Amino acid sequence: MNLKDLEYVKAIAHHKHFRKAADACFVSQPTLSGQVKKLEQELNVVLFDRSTKQVTLTAQGERLLTQINVILEQTEILKELAATSNGPLQGKLRIGIIPTIAPYLLSALLTSMKAAFSESHFTFIEMQTATMLEALDNGELDFAILADVPELKNYHTVNVYKEDFMVAVSTDNPLSNRKKVALSDLQSCSLLMLSDGHCFKDQAQKFCFSAGVDVSNQYQGNSLETLLALVAINDGVTFVPRLACTQRVGVSYLPIFPNQQRNVVFACRKHYPHLVGVEQLAQWLAEHPNLKRALRAC
Repeated sequence: MNLKDLEYVKAIAHHKHFRKAADACFVSQPTLSGQVKKLEQELNVVLFDRSTKQVTLTAQGERLLTQINVILEQTEILKELAATSNGPLQGKLRIGIIPTIAPYLLSALLTSMKAAFSESHFTFIEMQTATMLEALDNGELDFAILADVPELKNYHTVNVYKEDFMVAVSTDNPLSNRKKVALSDLQSCSLLMLSDGHCFKDQAQKFCFSAGVDVSNQYQGNSLETLLALVAINDGVTFVPRLACTQRVGVSYLPIFPNQQRNVVFACRKHYPHLVGVEQLAQWLAEHPNLKRALRAC
């Protein structure tokens, strides 16, 4: 029995197919199948039902997979602890970032971030929250930048900044003449939202429902920029994070009353070996004058 055999079992359980599991593990199918068969013989159990087109775990296999996952997870923790460093972040770093933060935060800070952390090589990957957390669990990401949500309770998080929700309206909309907008004022508006899966939508919908504001089904997409283009032609109103409030022809941004905010955090696995470096980067970001200026704008 070795760790590689356990990884093969996990891959087969995930893909429900021997060839796909072999491809994912970068081995031939006969090698993978042979090693799993040897493991079954050693444990004196049948892990998989091979009688159907889609490979499934047996009852014993389901029970043992739980322990296999624990063993593989603890192995990764052991590796991470052995590599633990209290120094700054170095080398290649894969950072997940949600789409409603990425274009606005990176445009303001990426150049100076690269200069300040010259020994780090940042790769940013836009993902929705659920996909991002799965990638963190699998070690595909070093850490993530996202809005604080209840699902983060099992991760190490560092607060970076709080950001107001703003209402974007057309300059032709009578609401644009106001200094701020009550949520109840939006009941007669066509309220545009992102599609399901965006935590920004989930947060906005929550306080909309409490105010009795209905969401339009006219457009549901993945881009705030598309929503703002529709707002500019007076085809609805939408919510945007304050960092997205850059000057656009035909669009006005108004504060909401009562004020609504989201908390943006760094998140990583609790046993990530470079927690100190992540916290240093978060502190640098939180104190950066470009970010502070952008959070006060409009």
